[in-house]
Amino acid sequence: MNKILLSISILLLAQFSFAGHHEVGEKPSKTIIGYDTTEGTKIPIYVGDLSTIDIWVDYVQAHNDRDLETIRNTNADDFEGWAPNGQKIDGPDAHVAFLTEWFANSDPKWTHMYSIANDFTGKDGKLQQWVTTEWQVSDVIDGKQVNSQDVFDVLIEGGKIKSIYVTTRPILSAE
Repeated sequence: MNKILLSISILLLAQFSFAGHHEVGEKPSKTIIGYDTTEGTKIPIYVGDLSTIDIWVDYVQAHNDRDLETIRNTNADDFEGWAPNGQKIDGPDAHVAFLTEWFANSDPKWTHMYSIANDFTGKDGKLQQWVTTEWQVSDVIDGKQVNSQDVFDVLIEGGKIKSIYVTTRPILSAE
């Protein structure tokens, strides 16, 4: 019986070793998590670098901390943001002005729900690193508590926030 168990163990160990083996110079394949079709063709989206999530989570924490200098410094020089109401924000200075007014008139707080890092290489061959993420937002507007679920699509380039697209769903009091 011991010889049978030993033989099975050796076979399993050999199988696991072979499954993780790659030839010299062979790169492990990337995992496709979806497709992008915005350029007119079906282009794979791959699992992304998780460090981009850390950049985004720290960036949102700076919002919770009202740390406008960190937000400004984390934005790319050509930052663009699209608010849920369709408003476009161009540049780090415009973003800080937008946030300054918002923070003066209400009290938003973000709570992390999930984040997914994904990589996409466009037809031009340029790598795009995206984070798709959801946050619960609680805010006090005119003395009234308002809650929402916000989904952000965030393009991170060179460790900086290049663009943000925000979609919001109000959370009804019955939820």
